[in-house]
Amino acid sequence: MNNHKIKIAKGVRIMAFAIVLMFLGPVLLSIGFRALNDGIYIWSILGGIVSLTAIVLAFIGIKTIMSGLFEDTDE
Repeated sequence: MNNHKIKIAKGVRIMAFAIVLMFLGPVLLSIGFRALNDGIYIWSILGGIVSLTAIVLAFIGIKTIMSGLFEDTDE
């Protein structure tokens, strides 16, 4: 049972970080779209990378939480 709690806690930490990135990504993208008029592309690229990272971390976090809840490790 203790191993399940550790796995669930790890998944929640990953999801918390993903949620922070889910808010940061669109902010960086909107800054980047405004900066495109000046020829500055770094903010758009950075916002896209942060948004994709948030999506990947959300899937990893959900998978970790689900394996902590439903994995049967009775040894």
